[in-house]
Amino acid sequence: MVISTTDSIIRLCVALILGAIIGYERQAQNKAAGLRTHTLVCVGSCLCMIISINIAMDHFLLYGYRNADPERIAAQVISGVGFLGAGTILANQKARNVRGLTTAAGLWAVAAIGLVVGAGYLAVAAAATVLIFVVLTVFIRLDKRLSSQHRREYTVHIIMKNTIGQSRRLAEYLENRQMNVKAFRILSDEDSEQAELAVTLIANDSIESDEIIRRLLMVKGVMLAELQRTDDTEGRKSGQGTET
Repeated sequence: MVISTTDSIIRLCVALILGAIIGYERQAQNKAAGLRTHTLVCVGSCLCMIISINIAMDHFLLYGYRNADPERIAAQVISGVGFLGAGTILANQKARNVRGLTTAAGLWAVAAIGLVVGAGYLAVAAAATVLIFVVLTVFIRLDKRLSSQHRREYTVHIIMKNTIGQSRRLAEYLENRQMNVKAFRILSDEDSEQAELAVTLIANDSIESDEIIRRLLMVKGVMLAELQRTDDTEGRKSGQGTET
C-alpha cells in the first residue's frame, strides 16, 4: 500500500521529534554531532524509507513488477551514516585517544529509528528512542563510576633531556603501555638543556605506582620522575634514571 501524503508528513514529524530528543542530549554534552545533526539524520532516513516503500508499490501497481526491492534505498542509509559517524571520531584524533564513538553509535541508532518510523512502526520507534535516551543519560553515570573504580589518576613530575620530539615520544610510550595522558604541561624554557614536565596520567589500578616510575625511567632521556596520586592517598614516590 502506498503511503499517503498525510501519513508521510506525520511520520516525518514523528522522526523529527524522536531525533531531536537524542540530539538534545548530545548537544547538552557538547558533542560534535548535536541537535540539528541527529534531527536531520532521523528525518532523512525516515524520508528514504518512505520513498523506498512508495517506489516499490508504484512499480507493482503501475507496471506489475513484483521484484522491486523496497529495502535497497533504506539499506544505503546505514552505509551513509557510517561515514558521518566516522567524521565525529576523526574530529577528535588530535586528542591522542579515541573519542566520539558514543556519538557515532548514536547517529547510527537515530538513522535506524528514522527507518522504523518511515516503515510505520511508530510505537517501536518511540520505545527505541526512550531506551537510547536512557543509555545516554543514565549509563554514563554507571560508566564513570566503573571507570573510577578501576583507574587511578597520577600527577607526574618529569625531568628529561630537551631534544626534538622527546615530549611526543614520551606521550606515545606511555599510551602504548596502558597509560592515558590526560594533561601535558611543559614547565621549562624551550632553549633549556633539560625539559621539565608536569604530566597527568590515568592508569589501570592493576599497575602499581612503582611500576609506572620504572616505565618512565626506561624512556631514553628521562633523568628524574616523581609520582603522586591525585587524590593524595599515596605519598610521593620518585625515581632517578641513568643519563644516556
